[in-house]
Amino acid sequence: MTARDVARAAGVSVAVVSYAFSRPDRVAAPTRERVLATAAALGYVGPDPAARALRLGRHGAVAVVGAGSAESLLADPAAALVARGVARACDRAGVALVLSGGAARGAVDGAVLVGDAEPGAGGVPLVAVGGLPREGVPRVAARLGDGAAAAAGHLRALGHRALAVVAPPGAEERREGARAAWTGWGRFRVYEAAGGARADGEVAARLALEGRPRPTALLALSDQLAVGALDAARRMGLEVPRDVSVAGIDDLPEAAARGLTSVFVPYLPMGELAGGLLAAALAGRPMPAPRPLPTTLVIRRSTGPPP
Repeated sequence: MTARDVARAAGVSVAVVSYAFSRPDRVAAPTRERVLATAAALGYVGPDPAARALRLGRHGAVAVVGAGSAESLLADPAAALVARGVARACDRAGVALVLSGGAARGAVDGAVLVGDAEPGAGGVPLVAVGGLPREGVPRVAARLGDGAAAAAGHLRALGHRALAVVAPPGAEERREGARAAWTGWGRFRVYEAAGGARADGEVAARLALEGRPRPTALLALSDQLAVGALDAARRMGLEVPRDVSVAGIDDLPEAAARGLTSVFVPYLPMGELAGGLLAAALAGRPMPAPRPLPTTLVIRRSTGPPP
């Protein structure tokens, strides 16, 4: 059964049948109801999505691209939340979602770049989530500097005067936010983690906690590093927060399970917003990048007054 058969039976043109399914705003309500009723009676389920995509020169899919492999994209809890948000937008737009690592490639109509992912050479519309600004690419971001400042300000308000910051590579906005909130208050030292994994946080936090005098508070600039810092404190026989307070940034699910004070970053809404921007661009409605989304400090049992 084809659209032509429905058009003949309903007494309308093939274009009206097509509009009744894909652009209902362009068809009068009574006419659309007649077309849909006729289609249901004849067993016609609507235009074939694959054929429609072929006519439009589209693939019907968009990509979420991470800086590493597709597997590492899913292994990163924050990136996985972004991908879930994009998936929500894709479901609404009726397009498929492809996960990719390294750069946007393959038969896709557009891509969402997560963090430092490369745009590739496909020439498709792009939207970035986080990472550094790129010319001509709308970017969805959060106020990470404000979040880091809120976490440092919380530790400062508790009375801490010696702060160690564990920083992953490329976290300048978070680092500067924490530094600005601590300026003129007390000791502030940054410990560079080799990467962003939990084990990297444990190594850097141990180095910080072995220093003399030992810091009374430790701010890890991601939850993965912060969980590693909690592990380091436990292995060293230190009690959190009695001996040292620990805070993180991201507020991933494990943060709540470990009682970690953290800064909530809206990764899921950021992904959904990026997917919506990309869908709009594919429909010929380019939209300006939104303002950075707010972050929120969530206080739990891992922070308290200094010993």
